[in-house]
Amino acid sequence: MTASHERLSQFTDELAAADIPYQILSVTQSHDSTEELTDRQQEFITEAVERGYYDSPRGCTLTELAESFDVNKSAASGVLHRAEGRIIKEFVAASVPKTALDGAPE
Repeated sequence: MTASHERLSQFTDELAAADIPYQILSVTQSHDSTEELTDRQQEFITEAVERGYYDSPRGCTLTELAESFDVNKSAASGVLHRAEGRIIKEFVAASVPKTALDGAPE
C-alpha cells in the first residue's frame, strides 16, 4: 500500500474499529524530489531533458538551451549546475546509508 501518513493512519484506525487484524511490515518515507529545485531550475532541467541536452549525442547545445530562455550561456550553465548538484545530492542521500556518507563504519 502506498499512502500519505495521514491516509495510513486513517486506514489503520478503520481496521482497528472494524476489529480486523493487520500487521505493518515496513514503512518508508519518500518525497517529491522536484521540491528540492527552484521553479527556475525545474524549468531548465525539464526543457533540457525534453530537448535532449542530456542525451548522447546531445539533442541541443547549452547555447541553444540558453537562447530558449533568453539568457546567456553562463547563466544557463549556472542554473543547470545548481539543479544538477541538488538532484545528485538527493539521489546519493536516498541511496547511500547515512553512516557511509558520514564516513563512519557501517
